[in-house]
Amino acid sequence: MKTIKNYFYGLFLIFSLFTSCEDVGFLEKIPYSTTSPENSYKTVKEFETALVGCYDAINMQSLPGRTVQEGTYMYGLQYMLSVGTDELILNQNATAIDINQFGIASFGISNVPISDFWIAYYAGIMRCNTLLDKAAVFETSGEQEQANMTQIMAEARFLRAFFYYHLASLFGGVPMNTTSSPDPQAPRESLEVIYTELIIPDMLFAEENLSPTAPLSGRASAWTAKGYLGVIYNYLAACKRYQAGEELNFPLNSFQWVDAGQMSVNAQEILKDVVENSPFHLIDHYDYLFRETTKSHQQEECLFTAEYALVTGGDNFPNINYLFAPGGNVQLYGGSWAAHRPTVEFASTYDRTLDTRYAHNITGPYGVNSTLENIDGVNYYKPVASNGPTFWNNGAGKYRHMAPQEKMIHINGSAISVPLLRFADVLLQYAEALFFTGDETSARGYLTQIRERNVANGHTLEELNAAYHKPNFIDELLEERSRELCYESKRRIDLFRFDRLNDAIMSLNPDAGDPNKRVRDLHLNWKPYKIWFPIPLRETGLNPNLAKEQNPGY
Repeated sequence: MKTIKNYFYGLFLIFSLFTSCEDVGFLEKIPYSTTSPENSYKTVKEFETALVGCYDAINMQSLPGRTVQEGTYMYGLQYMLSVGTDELILNQNATAIDINQFGIASFGISNVPISDFWIAYYAGIMRCNTLLDKAAVFETSGEQEQANMTQIMAEARFLRAFFYYHLASLFGGVPMNTTSSPDPQAPRESLEVIYTELIIPDMLFAEENLSPTAPLSGRASAWTAKGYLGVIYNYLAACKRYQAGEELNFPLNSFQWVDAGQMSVNAQEILKDVVENSPFHLIDHYDYLFRETTKSHQQEECLFTAEYALVTGGDNFPNINYLFAPGGNVQLYGGSWAAHRPTVEFASTYDRTLDTRYAHNITGPYGVNSTLENIDGVNYYKPVASNGPTFWNNGAGKYRHMAPQEKMIHINGSAISVPLLRFADVLLQYAEALFFTGDETSARGYLTQIRERNVANGHTLEELNAAYHKPNFIDELLEERSRELCYESKRRIDLFRFDRLNDAIMSLNPDAGDPNKRVRDLHLNWKPYKIWFPIPLRETGLNPNLAKEQNPGY
């Protein structure tokens, strides 16, 4: 199957010409949230080429004059959204610099990954805005060309909403740019404005105008937009119900405007459509979702991924050493540096006798005793098994790379397409919406459906349900989301929206076992205001209006 990156590789040089003025070197004096490339769009093919640039921002490695991989889904954004929570803590042997600062909450206004995130995603927004501005005056020459342009515009608006959803989830209110020539001194807009005037309208437009089948793997379909709408509705409903961030008394980041009941109804209705009518489903083998060479299986469950094509050339691949993969020598086994450990508390949420996800998600490293297993005709090394939640060498073993001897790309490169939204998440989001619209029985049924493929041999689903049952549905839901979706950039947002991030971090026990050695550092650095990230120093220095509206505490 063709993928978005290998299909458009031949057009890369054209795209490079279109974006040549996106220079973010030391001489640049305009905040990147307002930098506008001057592109030329004369044919539908050129719009398609520019659209690739919009997608590229999701997991881009660099912009002219600056690397930004520490702030995108190449790897840095995965750290921001997963580590320093109750899932992952910094390894006691790792140095707390740059991306590792999130593991012990030592980040501040000068943190490079946070600045890279701002730059990269505003670059994506600017690319979308430029495309949309040019599309508004582009004259089509027939119904088919008009249909192609409508699809392209819908994808651009989906992506703009995707970028803003991430920015709003981590910073709160941010400058809202909707044209290719915005005000470089624009102030932050409130979350109410960002969601009601941009994110939700853009997603609705995408949902109504995208094709039900993505043109290429890695691009959005109508089902992708529907899934994200459900996620966003649930996010807003939970933030309002649980008063997320309200103790900071910062109106820009307030959710008081949200009608939680209506948002839950909206989520229930649109997610029901995805669950009952979309072509996506839970695949049989959980581990095939996270392997380098099982993309055809992954595409059956994933509504959206940060795509990497498994071809020689055409991609800047992330470095395996930085990813959530079993530790070990990358040259010999395809292992990572294991910079983060699963906390004892998170590992303890699994019944490792009953649930096969434990053995996949929490492992020891690769080593001389590692043997090979063959997955769909490709060899993978098997890491050392974890002997329990307090095993000193536990690592985040979820993502697996083929044996280095079989690599088609450079040895350190990872071609794993990172799941951003998969059907399991949709089912859990639907369960949440059902619960808040009064149907707890059906909601619990979807938790059961998630667990069914993960029952260990010799045991039953009834045993697993009994082991995980909690009287409070939300307690059980959040634990199930973590067991299923760990290291998939969900946990920080889940804990934030249910106003549990501070309590989850402070409840970690530094004396629980070796994996928790850095909990003391996390407790020392964590402050309740860090539920939001700071507006980067670079941006406040360039735009005084942002300096006036820094998030509380920074």
